[in-house]
Amino acid sequence: MEIHKETGEVIFSTVTNTTMSLSKLQVTLVNVQSQLKMEKVFAIANDTRIKNLDNLVIKVGYDQSNINVVEEIVKKNNLDIAALRK
Repeated sequence: MEIHKETGEVIFSTVTNTTMSLSKLQVTLVNVQSQLKMEKVFAIANDTRIKNLDNLVIKVGYDQSNINVVEEIVKKNNLDIAALRK
């Protein structure tokens, strides 16, 4: 009778440990999925930012001595950074 009790405790302990490990893995998987979604959003935002800046440079031309163009690019860059922080 004592052997059956010890065997039952060992089996219960093993099942409990396995269940806890599974729960931890599920939480880790959810965290990784969330991280990947955030990285995808940032990558899309970065691509959009680069395209917008490229279009701005093509539209107004690139001349470092043209202060208006430089101010426009800095302003657009600041708006993009603010959007990414939201």
